[in-house]
Amino acid sequence: MQESMISYYKALSNQTRLEIFLHVAEMSEGFAPEKPKKQSCVGEISKTLKIPQPTVSNHLRVLESAGLIQSVHVGTCSYQYLTKQAAQNILNHAQYLFKQAHKNPY
Repeated sequence: MQESMISYYKALSNQTRLEIFLHVAEMSEGFAPEKPKKQSCVGEISKTLKIPQPTVSNHLRVLESAGLIQSVHVGTCSYQYLTKQAAQNILNHAQYLFKQAHKNPY
């Protein structure tokens, strides 16, 4: 898990990439490849966040490479969604940090 967390934090250290990731995470609720949400399409992410489409595509590539998101290609669109494994790893790490912090009397 250590290696994946390093990849996650490195990918999320860029403010624009974090913004894109959080948008994709929000649009991942109820995601189904056979009925993808329009808002998770690269073009829609670009419009919604007011970021040029090539920039969004580059950041999505980094997020996918880190294992944080997956994409599904339907027709001419590429739809993004948060991976369950990444969400679980981040949750586990946050819970561990929370427990460690509460062992400290300060």
